[in-house]
Amino acid sequence: MRKEILLATNNQGKVNRYRMLAKEIDSSIVLHTLKDLNIDSLDINEDGSLEENARKKAQAYSKKTSFPVLANDAGFFVKGKGLIKNPKRIALNSSEENLTKEEIYQLVLDYWREVAKESGGEVDAAWVDAFAIHMPSGNFYKEGAKREVLLVNKVLGEPHIQFPLRAIYISKATNKPAALHTKEEELLEVKPIQEALSKLFKKIGF
Repeated sequence: MRKEILLATNNQGKVNRYRMLAKEIDSSIVLHTLKDLNIDSLDINEDGSLEENARKKAQAYSKKTSFPVLANDAGFFVKGKGLIKNPKRIALNSSEENLTKEEIYQLVLDYWREVAKESGGEVDAAWVDAFAIHMPSGNFYKEGAKREVLLVNKVLGEPHIQFPLRAIYISKATNKPAALHTKEEELLEVKPIQEALSKLFKKIGF
């Protein structure tokens, strides 16, 4: 029996990652995108904590479908700077709407390379993720994940347009640049996310 969930994101990188992890957890789990279900994107004011923002998104999109809704919000913790809730937006010097994906990518790289440069060329950092599932019944479930990395002031591999920072950090789980990971190494890097999703899916009976 198919276990269907709406994934509340338009980030194709996240879609690909979560589908890969869901398949690893249970091949019968199907993650639908907004486009799959002809659901328009909603303008959600993400002004709370990561957990609050994830819950807002899951709850908002639950009104558009009869499936459970999985939402995520992620921040980037950097030693000496604390948690940056939107590491992409802080790097942009103009509205995202006026920039191409390539321009956004380059601005993000330039900003965070400079952050590493200010710390002598490298600095301890971590991705912090909050996940929320909103059920058709109204029940709500949450989990979190954290991935330790080393942010550096140099490009270490092929650029990834959806995840630009992957080109400038080393995963502490693999001791390798994230951009150079094999599939097996990528799974090791994102294991905390897989574990969080697995716990969520168990909570909802999947």
